[in-house]
Amino acid sequence: MSDEFFSVQGGSKRFGGLVAVDNVDIKTTRGTIGCVIGPNGSGKTTLFNIISGLIEGDSGDIVFKGDSIYGKKPHQIAALGIGRSFQLARLFPNMTLLQNCEVPQYTGSTTTYFDAFFCRKNERDERKRIKDTAERLLSEVGGGQLYSRRFDYPHTCSLGEQRILELIRMLALEPDLILLDEPTQGLNPMWIKETIELIYEIKAKAGTILFIEHKMSVVMQISDWVTVLNHGEKIAEGTPAEVRENPAVIQAYLGD
Repeated sequence: MSDEFFSVQGGSKRFGGLVAVDNVDIKTTRGTIGCVIGPNGSGKTTLFNIISGLIEGDSGDIVFKGDSIYGKKPHQIAALGIGRSFQLARLFPNMTLLQNCEVPQYTGSTTTYFDAFFCRKNERDERKRIKDTAERLLSEVGGGQLYSRRFDYPHTCSLGEQRILELIRMLALEPDLILLDEPTQGLNPMWIKETIELIYEIKAKAGTILFIEHKMSVVMQISDWVTVLNHGEKIAEGTPAEVRENPAVIQAYLGD
């Protein structure tokens, strides 16, 4: 691929005697939607956890915009421009929807403790800018359906609405790359359609998406390229059509 700006190079991870990720390479370019698929236990979420710094890989490298991010902490990776969602929405339950969208922006804060303590002008200006950005995103993304509820709490939202909020919260980081871990899991057909539309909307705003998905109809509809893992190894990569016809992929999913 040309214009490569993110890659996993020889990523590996063992948990005792279990090889969760085995020498996996992934490369992606700016402005594409890539998908990682594979049977349960194939290492997909472990790979995302390595990329986002939640766990440390045993070997390999991760390069983002020309620089290695291997070994960095999750907040450092987020500040560099990589946003990540989880299979279950991890929202702050005691914060309003608006506050949930404000928090990520503080990864790039330049305000010091003394600025906040003495309520200096730069701290007030930053706080206003962060609130304005959160309100703008809530009013724009997903048709603005959560804006009127911005002072409500996450538990008042349906699963689909929580997923939308999590995606809006990631956009508040102004990321260059977004990692989505099974964004349609547990959603009914109406919310799956909403989520697909939102993914396209996010692509227009953030540029590049890498996601994990089990629903092959979603994978085939929105992916520019697909990587297939099985037992921690990459067994195929290509366009959705190429992957669908690959004998190794058919074997991994259907068996003999």
